[in-house]
Amino acid sequence: MISFEKPLFLILIPIIYFLIKRYKKKAVLRSIEILLILLSLSGMKLLSYSDRVNTFFLLDQSASIPSWEKERAISFIKESLNNKKIYDRVGLISFAGDVNVEQDLSENLDLSNISGIKNPYFTNIEEALNRTLLLKPQQKPARIIIFSDLQENVGRVLNLEERIKKEKIQIDVFPLNTSFHKEIAIEKIQNSDIGHLGQEFPVSIRIRSYGIKEAKLKINFDGTSQTHDLKNLQEDNIISLSLKSQNTGLKEIEAEIYSPEDTYRDNNVTSSYIYIQGKPKVLYLIGRDFNPTFAKSLAVQGWDVVFDSKPYPQILNLNSYQAVIMDNIPQEDLSIDKMEILKNFVTEKGGTLLVLGGDKSFSAGNYQGTPLEEILPVTLRPEQILKKSNVAIVIVLDASGSMGSYSGGDMKMELAKESAQLVLDLLEEKDYFGLIAFDHSYQWIVPLQPLTNKEETASLISKISPGGGTALYPPLKSAGEALIKAPIKSKHIIAITDGQTEGGDFYNLVKYLAKYKITVSTIGIGEDANIPLLKDIANWGNGRFYHTWNIRNLPQLLLSETKALLRSNIVEKNFVPKSSTEEKIEVPPLKGYVLTSPRYPYPTILSSPEGDPILARGQFGLGQVIAFTSALKGYWGDEWLKWNKLGKFFSEMLRETIPHQVPEIKVSIREEEGKGIINVIYADKEGNYINFANLKYTLIDVQGKELKGSLYQKSSGTYEAVFPIEKLGKYQITIKDNDKVLAKVPWFFGSSQEFIPKTFNKELAQKITSLSLGKIISSPSDVFRRMPYQDADKKDLSPFLLIICIILFFIELILRRWREIQEIILNLLGRIKIAEDQEWYKKIESKMIEEFNKKPTPSMLETVTLELRARMFIAHLKEEERKRKEKEKK
Repeated sequence: MISFEKPLFLILIPIIYFLIKRYKKKAVLRSIEILLILLSLSGMKLLSYSDRVNTFFLLDQSASIPSWEKERAISFIKESLNNKKIYDRVGLISFAGDVNVEQDLSENLDLSNISGIKNPYFTNIEEALNRTLLLKPQQKPARIIIFSDLQENVGRVLNLEERIKKEKIQIDVFPLNTSFHKEIAIEKIQNSDIGHLGQEFPVSIRIRSYGIKEAKLKINFDGTSQTHDLKNLQEDNIISLSLKSQNTGLKEIEAEIYSPEDTYRDNNVTSSYIYIQGKPKVLYLIGRDFNPTFAKSLAVQGWDVVFDSKPYPQILNLNSYQAVIMDNIPQEDLSIDKMEILKNFVTEKGGTLLVLGGDKSFSAGNYQGTPLEEILPVTLRPEQILKKSNVAIVIVLDASGSMGSYSGGDMKMELAKESAQLVLDLLEEKDYFGLIAFDHSYQWIVPLQPLTNKEETASLISKISPGGGTALYPPLKSAGEALIKAPIKSKHIIAITDGQTEGGDFYNLVKYLAKYKITVSTIGIGEDANIPLLKDIANWGNGRFYHTWNIRNLPQLLLSETKALLRSNIVEKNFVPKSSTEEKIEVPPLKGYVLTSPRYPYPTILSSPEGDPILARGQFGLGQVIAFTSALKGYWGDEWLKWNKLGKFFSEMLRETIPHQVPEIKVSIREEEGKGIINVIYADKEGNYINFANLKYTLIDVQGKELKGSLYQKSSGTYEAVFPIEKLGKYQITIKDNDKVLAKVPWFFGSSQEFIPKTFNKELAQKITSLSLGKIISSPSDVFRRMPYQDADKKDLSPFLLIICIILFFIELILRRWREIQEIILNLLGRIKIAEDQEWYKKIESKMIEEFNKKPTPSMLETVTLELRARMFIAHLKEEERKRKEKEKK
């Protein structure tokens, strides 16, 4: 049977028809050559079919398979070989955590010497099947029979689904059963990598129990032991406890479980490690209304608390601190430069920042637009807007000559008037509103009064015209005096200017107004505005500063400021925070908080009944920020200050997030997909990452065997290496930078899913077999049954076709050039004849001369005859030379 791999080339065959039709007999050979080339390009192959069956036996040798089940599998294979045809081929592969090809495909199978595998503590069916597919001859069908319970715990065989469908394979499964047995094992010890001297740290021990209800748990740590009697054990158990070390250094936490009913003891012991440092150091920035209760509770938990107050000089040197606490600090008390330092402390140095709320924190402290806002796990623009009580607002508007200029086709003053008119739409009738226009003098365009007639007020604003100089101090003072007399609690001044102002004692004026709870916000327009002064006025007046280069932005800025003045950023009511995490947290009630909204993707840990964040945490760069929007002060958090778990609650949260300054290197080791993963974070003593280091590791395994390798850099300061796990027990890893030893770290691998009693995974068996037209088999006669795919041998005819084509090409070439070839042959023969003639003439001439010389006196007739012969010979040579030249010209 003939097949074509690229049949598209066959559509060119009609070319041959047109060649023969046009050139007739002349094109016959050329047409045959083209046909041969097209057949070769189309991948013409000669097919022959066979009923041969290629079979791979995959034998699960993991620890979960009892020895009698393995023997049953081998007996089944032996019996199935009785049904094998002489030309059928078989192969055998053992697998568990690793894969061993016992025998590749051959016509005979030796079952007397099965070497097995090195790592029985995992089951990786995916790798076993992948190795089999690599061994299978390409384009040949094969049957794969898996002898297993199909309880895979490394890899996922269904990852090969697409490849199984493409390959000509049929997968059968022979179930191996695992009998139920009582088993108890320590699956994992979970603890932080770093602890601190004298500070309790939590430890969680996960225990799996199958049919065992009681056991003893023994904990060995730092030279002490403690025993716990466990009762009423379920299948999955988590034992939580706290440990404390009185010594620094690397400490082993060893846990051992014991029950007389236990079947396997290999998984009864495991251990973990913790590096004990000195006390963690936290910088406590004291803000408004400081209460020392919280700081004292942290000290009781083992924290070294260092206090700092305004102007917070310690912020300039944060290298020795793991965390910083900001306690109700308004934006005016903390410079932008120091906020940037705190931001870099989190994002670049990996530090932790805890921001505590209060009436001068978050949006109540004007954090909007500062570097702090960028790293908060909450947004300062809440989704819900709470209207304050009625407000009194005075706009102090620059009406100097420069406001009469144009920007982008619009007069500055016209846009300023429109902006002021837009503010009216946001106010209610009971709100007070006033507007002062100023140049070198000032005028109350709209006297401060209740906004009972918005249309009349808008008409008054529209009559403002620019002209004169710029003197901000007098109108600012007049606005303040009017607001002091206003019977409203919430009072605000918004000053708008685009130029330099005349002098005045702004500091004392604004501070005087602040005593009456009057805030002052400023908006600077363009490059001529006195930006430093406007910033200071806003800071002194507990307001906000805005700057824009484009007058067109003024309406939006003025509206934003007005909305902020109208919106309350503080909620005061009694409530109990609700937990937003899976593990419910019970905490005391609160009486108020600063209004914020959740910020995606950072989790909210505690929230108000309305869903507003109370406690949130987020990762920013290398560090974390914790936001507590209520206050640990008497007016909101008096119940929290009395709470005996206050220090422990925040201490555990801080401990999870703080950077742990291990000298130079931090090493962690974990098991993943049946391999050991070494992760190294490498830094100098200042915490700067060390990159492109030549890190090597030396591993001593359970049997004392040494393994060496290199760590490869994954990211800044982070290196990783992978090593094989072949035995349960303790491993010792040494990390070196060239010849310098950086760390010696022990690691214990003591838990394996193979010891957990499980039944045959019938669901996975059905999925695998359905993908490949296989089945779950029980009879040896099924092994060599007829395959659903034909075993076809393909012989590529392209080389033979090309050889014939080349032969025909030379035949055609000879036929087309036959006359020329004849001439070449005749010419060649002619040259041979000339050469022979020349030789004959030379002989005759030589003979004639010889005869002439013998005669003493030749007669006249003899002389003439000799000369004639010579002339004839010369003429003959010249004629031959002429013919040769003519032929060369042609």
